[in-house]
Amino acid sequence: MAMTGSRVGQIYNALRMAAMLLALLQSSAEAFAIGNDRGNARICHPLAQSAQLEDALAEGGIQSLPSGDGISIGSYRHKDFELTYLYKEAAPGREGDRPIILIHPVGIGLSSWFWEKLMESYSEDNPPIYAPDLIGCGLDHGADAWDPEEKGLFFPLSWVEGVETLINEIVIPKWEGTRPLLPLSRFLGDRADRSGEGGCLVIAQGGLAPVGIVLAERNPLQVRSLMLTSPPSYEDVTTPVPEGELRRNYDFLRSAVIGGLAFAALESRGVIEFFSNLFLFRDVCDKRWLDETLRESRYPEARTPVQAFNAGLLQHRSFERELRELTQPVLIVSGDSDKRVEGRQSYGTELKNCKLVTIEGCNVMPWENPDEVVELVKGLGF
Repeated sequence: MAMTGSRVGQIYNALRMAAMLLALLQSSAEAFAIGNDRGNARICHPLAQSAQLEDALAEGGIQSLPSGDGISIGSYRHKDFELTYLYKEAAPGREGDRPIILIHPVGIGLSSWFWEKLMESYSEDNPPIYAPDLIGCGLDHGADAWDPEEKGLFFPLSWVEGVETLINEIVIPKWEGTRPLLPLSRFLGDRADRSGEGGCLVIAQGGLAPVGIVLAERNPLQVRSLMLTSPPSYEDVTTPVPEGELRRNYDFLRSAVIGGLAFAALESRGVIEFFSNLFLFRDVCDKRWLDETLRESRYPEARTPVQAFNAGLLQHRSFERELRELTQPVLIVSGDSDKRVEGRQSYGTELKNCKLVTIEGCNVMPWENPDEVVELVKGLGF
């Protein structure tokens, strides 16, 4: 029997509530604090950090992924965290070209592996490509877990700062190493004249759009262009979630017994496949998607950034000011089966220099349609 759109919506809401009620929470008796630091939500909450990661990080440096395809795992130090990133060397002749920085989505089992298909698809003529693991993510790559009991984070600032460290301490020095006779100013260019040879393309996926937006606004010289794939609607990005709602959401998602049981259910292969097919993919997810998701989600500590993100901490304030002040060109990319396309039209009218495009796909185009995304990247001059 065919179902109407409203019926599907009712089923979705029921499943969503069931998942929330069965799952993502820990006791509200435990400490939770939201403060403010330059307009960034701050969160502190108990969570045991995995001691097993220390051995995984002992060697440091760069190691190749088992899949081969020229993608390796690197690590770097940011404040008190050992962070990791995926790296694809530039094709011969493009070593000194402008790099690409990829900001992964946050969700159950997600980390920088989300970008592997795009990195593989951009071959033979690719510039340097970096996909950092945000703080608390990439545990399977050897990154430190985030323990909110020991270290508070500000959202989205702390995630932005982690990427800034990568750019300043890894990306730019590597670029300088390929062009030793050129000054750093050739990478940074000029704020008023965007014709310089340097500056990165930043691509942020889905609900991590605020990280890309703030990163670009804070670094107008280091970030040359910004692409947002499947971002929230303009209204969602510019409408803050009330603090009381954030507190309730986070306490709910961190509930001890119920939350643990719920996460265990949501991290099962069948449930991941069901929700991926229902909301993320135009057709159906592939085996590799499920394998990668399960690999990262086997770490209990990987739940912490998911809880913070799903509680709405990236939407604790409006990002309208940053959007309006962006000097870089912005490209908004939507999938042709994504029902939220209409809600993104305001990006095109409210930003100084913004274009909107639609390609085949739903909500994870860099994974389900990497070739077309790569063509868009090339169209931006990267």
